[in-house]
Amino acid sequence: MAAQNIGIVYRKELTDMLRDRRTIVSSILLPILMFPLLMLGIGTLATMVVRKATRESPTVMLRGEEHAPELARLLRENKKLEIVPAAEDYVQRINDKKLRAAVEIPAGFEENIRTKPGEPQTLILYHYEGEFRSQNVLRHLQAAVGEYNERVVAARVASAKMPATVLTAFDTKKQNVASAEKVTGNVLGMMLPYFIIILCLTGAMYPAMDLTAGEKERGTIETILASPVRRTDLVLGKFLLVMTFSIVTTALSVLSFSGSVLVGAELLSRVTKDFVLAVSGKSAAVVFLMVVPLAATFSALLLAISLIARSYREAQSYLGPLIFLVILPGMASMLPGVELDTRLALVPILNVSLVAREIFAGQYHWNQIGLIFASTCVYAALALAVAVRQFNREEVLFRS
Repeated sequence: MAAQNIGIVYRKELTDMLRDRRTIVSSILLPILMFPLLMLGIGTLATMVVRKATRESPTVMLRGEEHAPELARLLRENKKLEIVPAAEDYVQRINDKKLRAAVEIPAGFEENIRTKPGEPQTLILYHYEGEFRSQNVLRHLQAAVGEYNERVVAARVASAKMPATVLTAFDTKKQNVASAEKVTGNVLGMMLPYFIIILCLTGAMYPAMDLTAGEKERGTIETILASPVRRTDLVLGKFLLVMTFSIVTTALSVLSFSGSVLVGAELLSRVTKDFVLAVSGKSAAVVFLMVVPLAATFSALLLAISLIARSYREAQSYLGPLIFLVILPGMASMLPGVELDTRLALVPILNVSLVAREIFAGQYHWNQIGLIFASTCVYAALALAVAVRQFNREEVLFRS
């Protein structure tokens, strides 16, 4: 193995790749533009939908309002609700989204409240579970009914000549002890590891296919193999190039994502005005360190698989299902019940996803970080050994 020969192969392949317009678009422009356009589009659409829903006068039907005139008056005075005449088809109308909710008041409701204080009465609130506008109305109804309930209780306490505070044994006060970095890190730790892993794979996919199946299709692989460079040096040069594109694509995408969060925070409905994007350089550096062997694993694996294909399109058909195999463990960071332990630290892809979530949250378990880094390096070495073996098999290189 000669470092000079590896460098020659690397520079030659890099020059060829940078001349390809598709490479520039897929590996540089697309990662930079993807997140701003995606977040701007989703944020704008979500804002429009929420504004339209909040401006709409939600329709509510009162059934049996003669049994609770005080409650009915309170609901009718609520400007956030539009009371419509009672009808028998209220369930069907809610299902058809022509009515957002209905309130069923049982007979003798307010009379029983006054005369039977020991027997709690029941209101039925009909709504459409999962439908945004219906759930919005339900929240308004629950707030209004809660206010009515508080008035009834306050009247009972007053009639008993007891202080209103008798119903409150104690108050609670919330005090956040987490730093802005940890609060932000918990949010980013749910999303970023998944995107990092997927981008790490897709960033390596195009150059891996082009440097193997693409050269077969163009008929240039024979010329490269006829050069005095050893097969191992040839594989390592191609491998380092694919790995470079994987890391660069991931880094550009993460930077683009971070910038999009800063610029588009006001458009995101779940981002509060107190949101601060505060991720330490230490967290970013450690996550980057974990990504390097993962990128190496993906790069070597993609080279080995792509070399089997006889054409670029055939390579796409081989590598397409691989994305779905990576998505599942990559999503582990989004699952709150999955916690990193020694056993999971040895599971490829899953371990990087979980440790990245911990790191972004400011948790540095160095024993596990070291174990994951070492195990991922072993997986990368095994994948690279497979790629080298593939390049030394004539039946694979000249498969027809």
